[in-house]
Amino acid sequence: MKRMATGRDAAPASVPNLVFHRLPDAVRDQAEKLGFKDDEMFFGVRGDLDADGSAAEVWTLVAKTRVVSIVVSGARAGAVTGPFELSAIQKARAAQNVGSAFLQLKIDGLYVDMARYSNSHRELFGRVARQIDRQVEGRPLPENALSLPSEMQCVKCGLPLPGRGAECPRCLGGHGIFARTLGLMRPYWVSILLLLTLMVAGVCLDLLPPLLQRTMVDKVLNPPAGTQLLPQHEALRALLLILLGIVGASGGRCLLNIFIGRMTSIIGTRITKELREKLQAKLISLAVDYYNRHSVGSLMSRVLYDVDYFQGFVTQVAQGFLLNVMLVLGIGGMLFYMNWKLALLVLLPVPFVIIGTTFFWRHIYPRYYKVWDSQSKTAQLLSGLLAGIRLVKAFGQEDREQKRFSGAAAYLQDSRRSLETSMATFNPIMGFVFGLGGLIIWYAGGSQVLQAHITLGTLMAFIGYLGMFYGPISALSMFSSWVTGFLSAGQRVFEVLDATVVVTEDPKAVRVPAMQGRIEFQNVTFGYDPYTPVLKNVSLTIEPGQFIGVVGKSGSGKTTLVNLLCRFYDPQEGHILVDGVDVRQMNQQDLHRHMALVLQEPFLFRATIAENIAYGRPDASRLAIMNAARAANAHDFIARRPAAYDTKLGEQGAGLSGGERQRISIARALLCDPKVLILDEATSSVDTESEQEIQKALVKLCKGRTTIAIAHRLSTLKNADHIHVVEDGKIIESGTHEALLTLKGVYHKLVMIQTELTRLEG
Repeated sequence: MKRMATGRDAAPASVPNLVFHRLPDAVRDQAEKLGFKDDEMFFGVRGDLDADGSAAEVWTLVAKTRVVSIVVSGARAGAVTGPFELSAIQKARAAQNVGSAFLQLKIDGLYVDMARYSNSHRELFGRVARQIDRQVEGRPLPENALSLPSEMQCVKCGLPLPGRGAECPRCLGGHGIFARTLGLMRPYWVSILLLLTLMVAGVCLDLLPPLLQRTMVDKVLNPPAGTQLLPQHEALRALLLILLGIVGASGGRCLLNIFIGRMTSIIGTRITKELREKLQAKLISLAVDYYNRHSVGSLMSRVLYDVDYFQGFVTQVAQGFLLNVMLVLGIGGMLFYMNWKLALLVLLPVPFVIIGTTFFWRHIYPRYYKVWDSQSKTAQLLSGLLAGIRLVKAFGQEDREQKRFSGAAAYLQDSRRSLETSMATFNPIMGFVFGLGGLIIWYAGGSQVLQAHITLGTLMAFIGYLGMFYGPISALSMFSSWVTGFLSAGQRVFEVLDATVVVTEDPKAVRVPAMQGRIEFQNVTFGYDPYTPVLKNVSLTIEPGQFIGVVGKSGSGKTTLVNLLCRFYDPQEGHILVDGVDVRQMNQQDLHRHMALVLQEPFLFRATIAENIAYGRPDASRLAIMNAARAANAHDFIARRPAAYDTKLGEQGAGLSGGERQRISIARALLCDPKVLILDEATSSVDTESEQEIQKALVKLCKGRTTIAIAHRLSTLKNADHIHVVEDGKIIESGTHEALLTLKGVYHKLVMIQTELTRLEG
């Protein structure tokens, strides 16, 4: 690797706990005593715990030929682990523990704890372990793999991100959510402009009745002293006209409310429909890894319930926040127009409203988080309970699950009670403050009437406006309650929409109308955690039409090979080629149309048997469905059912045995007529008789197709053209069944173990 800089003046890395090609000043003297020099350094990384788990500064140094850890501060200052020669290291790993983790080196078959660190350093040390592995394997060390900013942590504020490469909720803030929500409303700008016009007209109509009431009192019912009284018939006529004006204003406002409400409903429901469709489309586009990190219950809650807040946003704009702002401005203007001195007194409670709102955000708003957290946990618990109801009943754990749910329900109860008791205290106090404002106006205004400074009609109109003024002010002070719910829901919705689509399709993807079935893995390295690889530099070639077996212990990486071939994930290094085309450059629909996957636990939808078989080809004829079922040895048991192929299945194929479900999944694969067939433990979970039926079906299914079979029952692979043995993410043995037995290696050992088990069972 090219040396970039040396000595004390070398430029620091972009990661604070990392240095390249130079010794940290704090450990320079001790490191030089151990033979570590600047010109031999590759990198050094700082940890924050010593071997006992106490806070300390610990540096792990990686040079051209050696590795060492030095404790700089803390109770164990001066302690050294190593140095170890790279040639003696077999592999490195980041081993997770409770509350902390270890960088471990495998030497002479045993793991040595090299450095301990807190979880905040987990990603960095995971990268370090990967780079040490590369050093051991003699592969070049890319520096940016260590110094690139974390994908799981916000670069600006350091907050953990909800997903790899996701937007930071703290930095995005409420303004971002509101701006994006307004963006969703852009297609409806004409309707929204009409809504705003109607709202302004409605506010004008709201302002009319108090003015008409003032006229009625001062001109008709109780004219001021010195004013000429109207004749009785004219007074009655004027009274009737004024009352008709009030009725007209109220009726017009009623009609506007109906129209505004209907338009709001139409716009809001359209936005929520489109948003749900976007969420569903995004969820489908996300890689399988996303579903490993998020519960189904949580995702369902976002699509079904959180989206409803966006309809509430439209309602708040049209009939809530914006309307109340318009009313406050309009009524405030009228109050100052009528009597500016009294209007100033009206504003006396406003500082208390500001203080109350500030108190709400600081002391009541945080309680919403506890409510949302308890709701999410209750939904997740219930979702898992209902999904595993058979297991619960099989082990008689109903009482235990009842207690668990009662605990979650109690948490939800306590969090909601804490919130609602706070609101029950806050709201009456704010109402009392507004009431005091009205009493102040009665006293001050009444004094002015008695002193003949204003008329009684003016006071009554003022009191009428006052009631209208405090209502919107109160609503605006409570608006923060809705905002908190909306921001939380919006954050959860946009978190899904912003989730990184790890497996993307190349805009210039190659179309593959026909496939031969030649598969190549070229130096493939992959880990579900990128810094803890499951597959390590794997290479293999499968010719068209070959039947390939893959065996190995659980966790060795067998299923990961299949996941990469199906492009559920993309490898971090290397290439996977099908007919000479990298799967990352291939049209995904073509890739999946030419492949079929038969899983150990077949998944069937809540639909008819025919619909389940035809899932990959929804346009298949009934005859084609029946032929596929016959080839899968499934037709007979289907035909024996009263509704035959129209039999409705329950959740995950409830009503069928394991062997029957498996044969339906094989029929589903047969109907697609794939060129590449993947069997992932297709017979390991069924009885012997069902296995025989499935094996007969598989013989027909595999004919003329490239087949990859992952199996624990090695007897099923005797006729395989080639068998690969996977261990610790590497292919350690390859050959035919007979050749591998002759080799007397891992495969031979597995066969002998299974043979002995079969003999004992017999």
